[in-house]
Amino acid sequence: MNDEKVMEKLDSILRDKFGFDDKKIGKMKEHRFLSSEIGFSAVNLLELFLEIEKEFKISFSENEILNTQFDSYRELVKVICIKTGGT
Repeated sequence: MNDEKVMEKLDSILRDKFGFDDKKIGKMKEHRFLSSEIGFSAVNLLELFLEIEKEFKISFSENEILNTQFDSYRELVKVICIKTGGT
């Protein structure tokens, strides 16, 4: 799956599951999710993580979870692309 398709689906999750508008999603692309600018909690991050696994039909190993910055929009897109066989 390519970056654009992953971003579309990720944006959809953020809109549908968390009620974020395009402005908030734009901010998420610039800041870490757990930063004060975004205000995501650890629980929100876990919910997002689970939604990503479900939506993209992927799973992450314990090692990937411990060694990946899942609170970064760009890092999430990169990891999802790799997991779905994209670039």
